[in-house]
Amino acid sequence: MKRQSGILAAGLLAATATLATLGLGQPAAAQEDVTLRMSTWLPAGHHLSQSLKAWAANIAEASNGTLKIELDAAPLAKPPGQYDVVRDGIADLGYPVLAYTPGRFTIMRGTELPFLSPSAEVGSQAAWDWYERNVGTKEFPDTTLITAWVHGPGQLHTNKEVTKLEDLKGMKLRVGGGGVAMAEALGAVPVAMSATKAYEALLRGTTDGTLFPWEAISGFKLTELVKYHLEIPGGLYATPFALVMNTDSFNELSPEHQAILREYGGLAGAKFIGKRWDDADAKGRAEALAAGNIIQTLAPEEVERWRDKISFMTDDWIAKADAEGWDGAALLADLRATIEKYAATN
Repeated sequence: MKRQSGILAAGLLAATATLATLGLGQPAAAQEDVTLRMSTWLPAGHHLSQSLKAWAANIAEASNGTLKIELDAAPLAKPPGQYDVVRDGIADLGYPVLAYTPGRFTIMRGTELPFLSPSAEVGSQAAWDWYERNVGTKEFPDTTLITAWVHGPGQLHTNKEVTKLEDLKGMKLRVGGGGVAMAEALGAVPVAMSATKAYEALLRGTTDGTLFPWEAISGFKLTELVKYHLEIPGGLYATPFALVMNTDSFNELSPEHQAILREYGGLAGAKFIGKRWDDADAKGRAEALAAGNIIQTLAPEEVERWRDKISFMTDDWIAKADAEGWDGAALLADLRATIEKYAATN
């Protein structure tokens, strides 16, 4: 964290001395300029990078330019190491993917369960509201949680048509680490790899499809490689992210700067980033339509069949939450009710 102390002009110094002599006290100190560094792991042109820059611009404006946040030019660590970069003070801020650090964020990861989130804006607001009320900072004891969000609903994008469970049998699907068990339960063959390798895998025929939110179809230029898109109501998953700050860096800020981060973080930050993610999803979907791709929605009767196949994921999360001393079933019921509340107002 860089600080720049304001230099008082000679006239102001003289005025200060005069006020002190007259017993009228000292004028308020000028707000100190602070620049915070945010660790990053995405390219500068990625829509989330652009959203975080826009969020930082709001912080700068609210502080009259005295609090600035700069995204690093290059990654300081791979995605799984982003939380530790902030915890250890190597960067002031960062936005780890919580699924990349297994065992740390069991409760927050309840937001990624299947069929929950209708959009990033709804899911993100609900995630923050639900988590703040029920969990607070318990899963973030060594950093300061500024805000959190989920990406858009994870959908199925393939080079062969899929409308029912049987169509998935033997299909090779690119998944993230958390999607392996899901893909297997649905009858597919999971191929775990990073998102950045999806294009090459589809091009070479290593995979037949992928699980992604819509924005990735545009971001990873997959429009010509996956001609069929299956939208699943609520999504098959919605990965949670957190914007965390090094606690020492936060405590060194003035109360005014802390208040600005709180105001533009929390629910407001979740809504801001979620809305922009939905915009990126809309762009990806529009590109697929423009290319003549086929977009279908999973039929209600199929939703129930798929839900039955992967219900173990919900059961497993409830069991893990219970093992950590929570009431998992009650937490999940509250999360669903919170999502419904925001879905009704967006």
